[in-house]
Formats: sequence, structure tokens, C-alpha cells
Amino acid sequence: SRSGSFADELVKGFSGYLQTDGYSGYDHLEGRKDIVHVGCFAHIRRKFVEAWETAGRTGPAKEAVDLIARIYAAESNLRGKLEAGAMDAEQFRALRAVALAPIFEELRAWLLSKSYQAAPQSKLGMAVSYAQKVFDRAIRFVDHPLLTPDTNRVENAIRPFVLGRRNWLFSGSPRGAHASATLYSLIETAKSCGLEPYRYLKYLFTKLPSVRTPEDYRALTPHHLDTEDFVRVSA
Repeated sequence: SRSGSFADELVKGFSGYLQTDGYSGYDHLEGRKDIVHVGCFAHIRRKFVEAWETAGRTGPAKEAVDLIARIYAAESNLRGKLEAGAMDAEQFRALRAVALAPIFEELRAWLLSKSYQAAPQSKLGMAVSYAQKVFDRAIRFVDHPLLTPDTNRVENAIRPFVLGRRNWLFSGSPRGAHASATLYSLIETAKSCGLEPYRYLKYLFTKLPSVRTPEDYRALTPHHLDTEDFVRVSA
């Protein structure tokens, strides 16, 4: 279900950065000392886009969209330099924090001013309220070079599962959902590691009958594969 208790169970034993949208079921994670809860600017932006479109593409909501666009522009510029080798991860983290600090403050001030002006139940008012609620969480991505402003990568990874789950009969029960989620997790992890999914599954199902220990299973996960063995078996 969408209960926060299930989210808590999923991250049981995990420590580190955890990035989510602003769904209230994740709120209690703020109290976990072993987790740094990070928010998502894509979800903040989405609500302002809805407010802008509802108003006939006029009004102040576009100002928030433009401010968020500046965050993404700075992120893209600096990350491009990081990926090109023009700076290391620590330099990227430090420069990004400096570059984004004034934009964050401008957006924070804008939200405060609009919270006094927009009707609370209007689209703009709800967008402002949501943004203020998750703002401190959303800006935490600057604390680690692997973090980005949003959860778009994982949103895209789970989209095939979300779109199809109502259509597949074997996902009509908790056990079926667990089985399909496991397979999708393997497939999406393989893709993120640069492996062609069909070849990876072929390799996996070839090797599974001979595994015996937890270490054997771990060695078959996409990011721990023996590359030479994978190429030989899956050819």
C-alpha cells in the first residue's frame, strides 16, 4: 500500500542519501539519523507548470518555473565539466553549492512572498505550499556529487513496470508483484550497467542452477559480474 510503514521496511538496514518525491508517506524518514532525506525539484516544478497552464499560461507561476530552470542550467553546466574531466567530484560539489546558493535563496524568498498572495486552495497556492514543505529537503542534492536535482532517472526506470502492472495477470497478487518487481529491478540495473537485458538474463538463467552461497548470488548481480565469463556464456 502507500503507507509509510512499507517505505520504512524497504529501507530497513540502509544508511546514506535517500531521494524521494514529496509524498507524505516518506516524511517520517526525516527522523532517521542514518538517512539523509533528499527531495525532488522535478515534482516541485511540475506543480508550478500545472498552475501556469491552468491560468492559461499566464501569471506568476512561470516565475518559479524559470527559477528552477536556472538551477538545472547551472547543474548541467557544471556536471558537463565534471564528466569531461575538467574538475574532480569534490570541486564539482563545492562549485555547485556556491553557484546554486543565490538561486535557492531567490526561490525561497519568492515562495515566501507568494504564500501571502496566492489563495491557499488555488493551483498556485497549492504549488507554493508543496514547494515550501519540501524545499529544505530538495536543496540537499548539493551535498553529494552523485545526487541530482530530481528523481527522474528512477522515475524513468520504473515507468515500464507502472504502465504494465494492471495488464499482467501474474501481478494480480502480492507474490506476483514481488516477482515482477524483482525481474524489473534486475533488468533496469543491468541497463544502468551498460548490459543488454536479454543477454544478461540469458547469462543469469544459465548460471543460477549452479549457485549455492550468498556470494555466488552476489557475483551474478549486474555490477559484480565476471566480465569475461559473461561474454563467454552469453555470446
